[in-house]
Amino acid sequence: MRYKIPNISASLDLNENLKNIDKIIDNLNKRRDNGLDKDLEERLKKHLLISSVYNSNAIEGNKLSLRETEIILNGMVVNERPLKDEIEARSLANATEYLYRLIDGREPLTQRTLLELHNLLMNNIPNIEGGKFRTEEVSIKNSEHKPIYWTDVPSEVDELFKWMNRNMHKYSPIIMCSILHHWLAWIHPFSDGNGRVSRLFSNFFLLQKGFPEIVVKIGDRDRYYNALIEADNGDITNLVELFSDKIRQTVNVYEEFLNEHERQLQWQRKYKQIGTEEYSKAKETFSYEYEVWQNQINVFKALFLKNISSLSELLPLITFYTKEYDILSYSQYLDIMEDRKVSNTWYIVLSIHNKENDKSMGFVFFFERFRPTGKADIVEKSTKKRPPNIKLFVTARKDQQSIRLDRCVDLVNVGTHGDQLSFGVHNRNWDPKLKDKNSQASIITIKENPSKIIRAFLDQILFNYFDVGKKRPITKSTRK
Repeated sequence: MRYKIPNISASLDLNENLKNIDKIIDNLNKRRDNGLDKDLEERLKKHLLISSVYNSNAIEGNKLSLRETEIILNGMVVNERPLKDEIEARSLANATEYLYRLIDGREPLTQRTLLELHNLLMNNIPNIEGGKFRTEEVSIKNSEHKPIYWTDVPSEVDELFKWMNRNMHKYSPIIMCSILHHWLAWIHPFSDGNGRVSRLFSNFFLLQKGFPEIVVKIGDRDRYYNALIEADNGDITNLVELFSDKIRQTVNVYEEFLNEHERQLQWQRKYKQIGTEEYSKAKETFSYEYEVWQNQINVFKALFLKNISSLSELLPLITFYTKEYDILSYSQYLDIMEDRKVSNTWYIVLSIHNKENDKSMGFVFFFERFRPTGKADIVEKSTKKRPPNIKLFVTARKDQQSIRLDRCVDLVNVGTHGDQLSFGVHNRNWDPKLKDKNSQASIITIKENPSKIIRAFLDQILFNYFDVGKKRPITKSTRK
């Protein structure tokens, strides 16, 4: 039995997402190429190492907490946990650090390096011989897939590397990484440690291609396993989407560390005699506003998705697809207020397809600082104008290009006013010639009836872009 490359349902949304990630990685690498402070680089690497070791082991059933993993990797002992859990944490950390050294030394990804990674991973694990392919039949828990016969493992692994080298130019790094990850998991070349080795192997490939590593988290376990099962059945799309999301999360980590480092340098330049405690107090200036803002934006998302669900039942000829992204962290929130670089600002993507006339479009809600307000200065605890406000703006996507929403759609942005949701909408009575106060602003703020505003937005885009609700012209064939 030979591995068959799975299908990829390369939708416009997925293609656009992959292209967008390529741009994000390019921007991140430009910042990294400018040179990272050594201390910052070490802290970043340590943070990702601890997260990777904890989550990868937890997926396989290791009981250590994130904090316990950190303690062990700092050279201490946790007596309350089984020795095997501690050994697994140290061994995976050693294998991961070895991977970093291989990348620094420009070592190619080969069968030899794969075996070396497994040898380090299984170091000191009782009854497991590391660095050698299995010599017996194995089964995969909770999976219908039966791995290949053990005598076929070396030749199938060899075929994996040959295929990778022949086809490297045909796929984006994330798609290639997903295929290689699934292929190795499908072979199941070792008697133990296959999941952890496959995830290390994937990161080896990504790092070689200039991408940051990914961390599949314990909270992703069901999604991850389901994506692997779907790939077993011939479709790898969901694994590609999962790895895309994980890349975005790692980019967020890099940017938060870089931006916080820049912020602290700015603080030190201005206030050399003032310590970190005062700096922390200055950062907390906006913490309450952030908590209120975060809660209200999540309320908007819940109302928005509820209305989408209702429309799906009412309009069987219209297909709605939503993809959700993480809300801004507090660090990202501060970064945007200070106009620092934040790449991943999408919150909700709505794709709509009308089966009746084959019309398709996308709509993206993304975070951005409201420009009429001044940017924040965390160091000086002040703003140039009014206090800054971060809003959700909405734009349309057609043929993989952003286009401004037609003015026939009222909604412009979503934000907060005090502790309430607020909506920026086009002022239908706006007339710049009039002196009436209510007509002076082209966009006005509404705080009442959020569900009504959301439903009006959906009705307007369905009517104007998908012809839902429009009367058909009377023709001879429709006359009685």
